[in-house]
Amino acid sequence: MSKRAAPTEGSGVLTQPEAAFRRYSPELYRYVLRRLRRPADAADLTQEIFERFLRGEGSAKVLNPQAYLFGIAANVVADACMAEGRSRVMYDTESSEQLGDALLHALPDLAERVELEQELQAALAQLPDMHRAALLLTKWEGLSIQEAAARMNLAEGSVAVYVCEARAKLKTLLKRR
Repeated sequence: MSKRAAPTEGSGVLTQPEAAFRRYSPELYRYVLRRLRRPADAADLTQEIFERFLRGEGSAKVLNPQAYLFGIAANVVADACMAEGRSRVMYDTESSEQLGDALLHALPDLAERVELEQELQAALAQLPDMHRAALLLTKWEGLSIQEAAARMNLAEGSVAVYVCEARAKLKTLLKRR
């Protein structure tokens, strides 16, 4: 088994699968989780992405590993959704009636949720751009302060302050409700 040279930071060429796994697996896991909303499946499918990566790569170098892996991820998610659609569906009259009753009682909650989402979007629009970006990266995309700071090209302390200030401003804006 021959060893490949470690990728240089700025080269973009990735020759070691272990480096790709360490670098991209957290992002790929969040990508899959956001699309399927099933944590147990997200972990398995993230591994499936790297299995396909290893089977398809061979000895060739991948020039843009992030794009290549996310392309595989899109296919894996699509395959999982299609497999889920093919799964056998059992019809249970009792469960169906219970679900119908629950939905009837949930309609006011649904209207309230939609109204709350609209208010939240309006409040987010009132935040300064940097505050909104820091908050969305950490709370919506699930990045750590360190990852958000790297993505925003800012110090970790600045991002932490932006998140804190954004939450305080949102709290104030939404309390008026």
